[in-house]
Amino acid sequence: MDFQIIDANTLFGFHPIHKLDMSIERLMRDMERYKIGASITLSTIGLFCDYVEGNKITKGAATANSRLIPAGTVNPQGYFGTDEDMRAIVSQGFRIFRFFPAEQGWPIDSAAFKLVLKQLASFKVAVMVDAGKPGEPTALAHVVADYPGAVIMCSISAESIAEALAVMLEMPNVMVETHELHVPGALKVVAERVGANRVIFGSGAPRRSTASSLNSVLNSELSDAEKQLVLGGNIKRILEVG
Repeated sequence: MDFQIIDANTLFGFHPIHKLDMSIERLMRDMERYKIGASITLSTIGLFCDYVEGNKITKGAATANSRLIPAGTVNPQGYFGTDEDMRAIVSQGFRIFRFFPAEQGWPIDSAAFKLVLKQLASFKVAVMVDAGKPGEPTALAHVVADYPGAVIMCSISAESIAEALAVMLEMPNVMVETHELHVPGALKVVAERVGANRVIFGSGAPRRSTASSLNSVLNSELSDAEKQLVLGGNIKRILEVG
């Protein structure tokens, strides 16, 4: 079966530590090779340096290539904006925002992050948050308790999947992204407990292997219909993209 695939977790740009090819060209080659129709992406400038400049670069890349869906970001540690400032960011065309507490060095229950989410709430945009370490899914659950949009937990792995599932059972707007979820049978367990409509395919490319992440879904025990939801149907529904 040919699946329509949207990769919800990609980056492009430089890496401050590792000498990786994370160029737009590399990302597009991976998309062609693995028949990925579209990718949600974000400039590493927004992650590692300046989120304002990073958002501009991300938006520019997506404007130049219709197969790229831009993800906005804000680093709560350096954010001093008002509601109107956040409106200006969202109005650039971002339908999803990504947050990187571990890599940027701030706790998920940070008051600054809570303020960012409070300002984003009126727009009901989806948010994707790295929450892979034990304790982080629970902390995130407290922070997003009143958030009206979709919340996607990223970097969930074997050590945090039970906790993530417990959160998802209590909060129907919370979902899980797959790029670290390689444990055999894990996707089937999630689908049986909360539904395949709560799982979002992401690869972490190009600093993670697209093939490994994709094969984890393709070789899973999910039905073809469930695989299509995971690989593209769910994120299309959330972002309302064609």
